Amino acid sequence: MKNRLLFFLILFTTISYAQNTFRLWHFNAKDGAEAAIGELMTKHNENAKFKSGGIQIERISYGDNVWTHRVVAFGEVGKIGRSDLKEFQQELFLERLNNYVEEWGPSYAGRFLSYVGGQPKDFPFVQIYDLELKDPDAFKKAHDKFVSKASKIIGDRPIGFGTYDIGSPGGATHWVVIGSSGFSDLISQKQLWEDNLSKEATEWAQTNGGVEFKSNFIIQVLAAFGSL
Repeated sequence: MKNRLLFFLILFTTISYAQNTFRLWHFNAKDGAEAAIGELMTKHNENAKFKSGGIQIERISYGDNVWTHRVVAFGEVGKIGRSDLKEFQQELFLERLNNYVEEWGPSYAGRFLSYVGGQPKDFPFVQIYDLELKDPDAFKKAHDKFVSKASKIIGDRPIGFGTYDIGSPGGATHWVVIGSSGFSDLISQKQLWEDNLSKEATEWAQTNGGVEFKSNFIIQVLAAFGSL
């Protein structure tokens, strides 16, 4: 556990975001600890000064991800983490956080290759697809074309596509995220896509270069700090 905390500390203080990189850590929260974790995160980050991007904590909901929560940090390469913390402050925060964590899980890092729409904190019910791609360039072209054609239906909802560069959940190489305001909004969007975008979906399937879906789950953004 000490090694896990040290690893988390090093990465947490070297994280960045400006819609181009991310790092994430899974964990299982102790029973009944979610509110305390949220309060701790809020107190620690409410006046934070990030060099770029920020950080958010997410509850893992429906789907096949076995962990209860994730911490995700975002930022620009070379502009990393917070600029206003001393090392002992970060160590103290991590020690307090660990009091509410049953077990730390796998961690991953990667990049954003495309992103449209609003911020996840404004559409906090997010479906995540982990993918193994045969031809990433073909997939990106097909993905961006479909999203462009679906823009009137999607509205301001965020849709992102990117890579796993460090770690590979279930063998996934890439991911797609689709944001919505809640469960009903997510299901309604799926119905609208089926009713109005069948031609575009067929074209996407025929031109994406080949994809294998490795995982499919929902996260809910509980709190976000910084510029996400």
